[in-house]
Amino acid sequence: MNFHETIYGHRFFEAQLPNLIKAMERIADGLAHLEAGSPQSTTPTSSFLHDLYYGDYEPSVFKKQSSEQKKMDKSVSAAEAVLRNILQKSPSAIKAFEAYQIAVGAQHGAVTEQAFESGFQTAFQMLLAGLPLPEGTHDDEFPLTLQELRKMNGQRVFCLETNEEVQVVAYKKGFIRVTNDKENLPIHGLTLYRRRPSWCE
Repeated sequence: MNFHETIYGHRFFEAQLPNLIKAMERIADGLAHLEAGSPQSTTPTSSFLHDLYYGDYEPSVFKKQSSEQKKMDKSVSAAEAVLRNILQKSPSAIKAFEAYQIAVGAQHGAVTEQAFESGFQTAFQMLLAGLPLPEGTHDDEFPLTLQELRKMNGQRVFCLETNEEVQVVAYKKGFIRVTNDKENLPIHGLTLYRRRPSWCE
């Protein structure tokens, strides 16, 4: 049996595929409404993707040190030199200090990496939030996100795949599922809306 002859194939070609096409059209329309061009300072260089892929990219903000940063670097170096002079009297203290430096360095690296990841995700979310909705398009026409579903515990939503209303079972943490009063369904692979979209009626 061919895929388009199965129940899932029928759902895909008659419901999900048109939905996907409409979503792509909305994204294209939203991008068309963005102001053309970007500030000169944010224009990427021709080697941006190459450097980013190989881990050589460094934002321009980190390439230059302010006079205040240079002063702090000198203060740290001076304090470390004084501390090492004091610790030289005790070899065990020097080893303990070096172990401490390694631990702090590892912690600092992890925190910096987490901060970078958080900043990148926040910037991307801000970019997506700036995409305007096409005129005449209501929020109900867009699938619900995981963040939205986590706030909808106990509410009823429309499930495209089962073509029915289902109830959301969600908490601030952990798995999210929906129930149609007969069985519990994991949300992975399901397309959920606040209510039945107009194009699906």
